[in-house]
Amino acid sequence: MIKVEVEGVVLNLLTNSPIVVLRSINGDVLPIVIGMFEAQSILLALENPQIPRPLTHDLMKNIIENFEGKLLRLEIHSLKENVYYADLVIECKGKIKKIDCRPSDGIALALRFKAPIFASEDLMEKGDMIKYYDGKHFLKSNKLDKPIDKQEAEEFRKILENITTKEFWKRLKEE
Repeated sequence: MIKVEVEGVVLNLLTNSPIVVLRSINGDVLPIVIGMFEAQSILLALENPQIPRPLTHDLMKNIIENFEGKLLRLEIHSLKENVYYADLVIECKGKIKKIDCRPSDGIALALRFKAPIFASEDLMEKGDMIKYYDGKHFLKSNKLDKPIDKQEAEEFRKILENITTKEFWKRLKEE
């Protein structure tokens, strides 16, 4: 496991899906597609505004604390059939328990507890693997000569719909 930080939440403009980007100290990244509500909860935890009533993840934190528990860490440990799996590691009255959770919920809670987030090194990708698509090829450069047009974006969307996560990263590495 390697410690990661939340770099931010971005929106995939083609699918309108939020993506939380986790980054390790050595620059490796782990982008995870998440739901809108979880993205909102993560962003609220990052911005820390004063909210008059507890939201769902605030409530979960209050429940854990009221049972004398403490979130020690979040562990994002595996990817199976394009689904990420994680465990909350909670200490309660001297006992340590692992509780299965979605990474997005775990991240929202970890941020509220100021608990560290860890990811399996197998899940991490080199920071330079984040490439751009020009409609035909992945570009290694971080800047495009021109923005992609609607047709190129649609072609890329079709590729993404018909490819597994492992195949996607494999193709990126090969280009």
